[in-house]
Amino acid sequence: MNLLDKYVAEVGKHLPRKNRADIEAEIRSTLEDMLEERSQGQAVDDEMMKSLLKEYGSPKKVAATYKPKQYLISPRMFPIFELVTRIVWIVLFAVSLFGLVVGLAKVDLTSAEVLSQVGGWAAGLFSSLTAALGNIVLVFAIIERTQAVNEFEKEFDDWDPAELEVEPDPALVKRGELIATIIFTVLGLVIFNLYPDLIAIHMNTNGRWTSTPIFTDAFFRFLPWINVMGLAQIGFNAFMLARDIWKPFTRILGLLVEVAGAVLTVIILTTPHIFSFTPETWGMLKDAEAAKFLTQFFEFIPKIIIIIVVIATIMKVVQTSVEMVKGRSTTPHPVIK
Repeated sequence: MNLLDKYVAEVGKHLPRKNRADIEAEIRSTLEDMLEERSQGQAVDDEMMKSLLKEYGSPKKVAATYKPKQYLISPRMFPIFELVTRIVWIVLFAVSLFGLVVGLAKVDLTSAEVLSQVGGWAAGLFSSLTAALGNIVLVFAIIERTQAVNEFEKEFDDWDPAELEVEPDPALVKRGELIATIIFTVLGLVIFNLYPDLIAIHMNTNGRWTSTPIFTDAFFRFLPWINVMGLAQIGFNAFMLARDIWKPFTRILGLLVEVAGAVLTVIILTTPHIFSFTPETWGMLKDAEAAKFLTQFFEFIPKIIIIIVVIATIMKVVQTSVEMVKGRSTTPHPVIK
């Protein structure tokens, strides 16, 4: 093989197989034309060929010009990624800071103990922030490689200044909300599955700190179903990222996910003994009245949550039904892509 053949073959190693042969033929033809023009009928030697190939560029650089730009997170998705990351980090920092305060309250405030607590807190915070960032990047990387990212690109390319004068279509999909829902659902699943010890209440009894888990094993028996519902929510929101507007079938699908989640919530909350708090637990407070009040309070919480979930689900059903009856054709608002 001469230098030209070797050069074209080297470029081909870095090209996708689908159109490699066509690109190689194009590069070869271009180089041969350049070589013919440069030689002006004279014999072509190795030095002339090397000079031409040097000028044309390294094989990897040339191959890169034939491939689309590849991003883990594209510039147009990055503002949303940055916003979601900032929100998640702020929440994690606040929770971690609360944990540090509780930890410091459990120990004697000597220099060694404070340094130990702060050091452990800093290491844990760094680990949590890094894990959260990894999860967020993973979600956005998946979105980047789906049809959803094309819709983001289309919104930029098809923008019309006239859109500033009209109100947005109520049926327009709000992708920022969908992405935020995906992120926080992922975080919730991570906490329930990997860090259940974080879901606890810390108490100081006679100068001794104890941690009481909020949920019992009766609650965590529902964890497989919670995971299924969480994944269904993530999948549906990811599916809606590739849509411009809400259609009747997507509204029905979203409503089914909402109702299924509400039903699961009611079933869990009506299960006896999902909370770990008993009169004996609060008895450590050495205050009978306070123990009685807290016991009754935690017995009443599930009922309040059930009422809220039922009302919210009914309102969602009514709202979705009204929107489906109206239909997009009757909306007075123009569609903004």
